Amino acid sequence: MREPVEPGPVFTCRPPDALLSDRSVRFASPHFRLRRLRHISQQATVCLLGAALSGAPVWAQGADTRAPGYASSLPTLGDPAQGSLSSVQEKRLGEIIMREMRQEPDYLHDSLLRDYLQVIVDRLTPAARRTAEMEAPAHFRVFLLRDRSFNAFALPGGWIGVHTGLIIDAQSHDQVAAVFAHEMSHITQRHIAQRLAQMGRDRLLSIGSLLLAVAAASAGQDQAAQGLAMGGQAAAIDRALRFSRSNERDADRTGEEVLAESGYPPQAMASMLLRLQNLSRLDDSDVLAFLQTHPLTSERIADAQARGGNHPLPPDHDLMFWLMHARARALTPTKRDAMQHEEKRFSADKAAFPAQQAAIAYGQAVLLQRLGRFDAAAAALARAQAAAANAPAAERLPLDLLQTELLLEHQPAQAADAARALCRQFPQSTAARHLLARCLLALPDKKSAREFLRQQTVAHPQDIVLWQDQARAEAALGAFAAQHRATAEAYALEGKTEAAIEQLHIAQRTPGADYFEASIINARLRALEQAHAQQVQIDKTLPQ
Repeated sequence: MREPVEPGPVFTCRPPDALLSDRSVRFASPHFRLRRLRHISQQATVCLLGAALSGAPVWAQGADTRAPGYASSLPTLGDPAQGSLSSVQEKRLGEIIMREMRQEPDYLHDSLLRDYLQVIVDRLTPAARRTAEMEAPAHFRVFLLRDRSFNAFALPGGWIGVHTGLIIDAQSHDQVAAVFAHEMSHITQRHIAQRLAQMGRDRLLSIGSLLLAVAAASAGQDQAAQGLAMGGQAAAIDRALRFSRSNERDADRTGEEVLAESGYPPQAMASMLLRLQNLSRLDDSDVLAFLQTHPLTSERIADAQARGGNHPLPPDHDLMFWLMHARARALTPTKRDAMQHEEKRFSADKAAFPAQQAAIAYGQAVLLQRLGRFDAAAAALARAQAAAANAPAAERLPLDLLQTELLLEHQPAQAADAARALCRQFPQSTAARHLLARCLLALPDKKSAREFLRQQTVAHPQDIVLWQDQARAEAALGAFAAQHRATAEAYALEGKTEAAIEQLHIAQRTPGADYFEASIINARLRALEQAHAQQVQIDKTLPQ
């Protein structure tokens, strides 16, 4: 999203698609990305792309959950004279950025954590849309990054990024919901549009410099972010990464309304702000990424308390929240010594109530599993199950999934039976579906895996993991045309339309497809070629 600049000097530059398709651009590894983005900034100067690329919370309108190729027509593009991007252009920017995000080393493919957060966002969405001054996204889609900082942000097309540090530092399910309600209110109250209007007055801004500043700011390196911009760009970048204090108060107020209408306690907003204040007093660099883009003042806290009540939230004894808190802690470290250190921290933790006791043991079990210490993981899981014995079955799902994963190490047939039972009991669980697919793929005969995955990709056509697993099952059974089609569907969902088209061309040339499969391949190829042509046309309208 951005305001077009006034006519000015013409710069030779790479288009946004080419810039963002550079696989070496990293959004989540601060030192590497700063080094690489510094090089890119010397190559590319484009008109202001806007806060869409920033680590700041940014939402866009017009989310569409269909894969490329399912669109039947090219919607009307925005009017350049109006100084705005259309929902189609915003969606395309989101696709370009998400294509790179998925290649991030710190992009966290964890369907269990994602399911947990998506449920919160889906619960808030109807109320958030009702508060909108103009059209708001119909859907927001969550993705996760392994990052210890307290942060959440959005991208064009309705994508919401969440750092694992947000789940770790929050003290309750309601505080997590408050963060989402606050961020969703920024877009529904048109704060993003106001920021872009301000940025439009800054005229030309180097996209490379913006990316450099974003890389530093999202890592909590505010001084580095300012130092990386030269000349008049420093002020423009500062405005690109910050909401105004009035915006923050407005998002607090609207967010409280969204919380209350969605069934959350309205004082959760004040509770979240107090939590941020306490973290900032500790001089915790992990919280700076959020505070740099969301100015926190005592007036905001006082106003939130006046509206929602100043009585504190009661301690959260919700088992699912604490299990997800522990899971985020367990999945954030990637190096073996860091995992071992975190496992020792879990061992030393003290629980105040049974849900915390179960979560501590569960987090320890997840880390021990990652370290390959399966017997020790099973023992820790048994302690978690004992502590959670009286909890509802739905809240114990993470424990049952982990037990099945441990069973899969040595007894895949029994694990498949357990996963089937979980899928029947929790049909909405993405994590259960993914685990059953893994279990079936571990069996010698891949026919049951292929049958299950073909059914699931029809029922859940937007699930990239299911398409990837179906490709594995088809390949194992020698159905190579079907393998290439499934791979094409996964590529299309990842935003790699050209790669998807190439896979379908390979599928056409591969012998063995029956009439039905060949017809699907041909139809999908036509649809994706049409989608690619539309993308090319949209790309021509993007800021160059």
